[in-house]
Amino acid sequence: MGTGRCSARNISCLVPRNDGCARVTMTAPEIAIVPAAISHAAALADFVQHNLAHLHAYLPAVAELASIDAATEYLHAVQEWAADGDVLEWYIFSGATLCGSIRVKDIDTCDRKAKVGYFLGKEFEGKGIMTAAVRLILDYCFNVLQLNRMELRCAANNTPSMAVARRLGFTLEGVLRQDECLHGVFVDQQVYGLLRAEFLG
Repeated sequence: MGTGRCSARNISCLVPRNDGCARVTMTAPEIAIVPAAISHAAALADFVQHNLAHLHAYLPAVAELASIDAATEYLHAVQEWAADGDVLEWYIFSGATLCGSIRVKDIDTCDRKAKVGYFLGKEFEGKGIMTAAVRLILDYCFNVLQLNRMELRCAANNTPSMAVARRLGFTLEGVLRQDECLHGVFVDQQVYGLLRAEFLG
């Protein structure tokens, strides 16, 4: 999110307001990527319940959304963040089953950059779903939002996430030492970057 010379609300010049964002749905073979909505609460809670241990390893905050009430409260917050231009979040569906999520955050409208993060259910790994889904979101960020740089961070031992970054053409730019406290232990984070020219080239 921009500071100083820019306000986060300046995102309105790049992104439709929340009602417009709500209509941005993307598809790839066998999957649909749809903006997060309150109506997804039951599906999100069910997804978390079936992936508790998997999510807890790297995303303990997501693992707390295992009840419909918790998921609903979270999704209300997501709607507020989207309206403010702070965060855009999508859910990945395989048929009627929610199988993962992609989030774009820290959207800086002045320097035209943002961060992307994602998670996928254990049973859906190894099928190319996340690579295809993130590629669609990157296309949206670079071509619709007209961003110039996307950044991806993950724990240094999160092998699946690093593999997705490499397949999408991200460059490993450095390591932030002990940048995240995960389960009471400080862990390094790898920082990957992707430029618009690289993605479109």
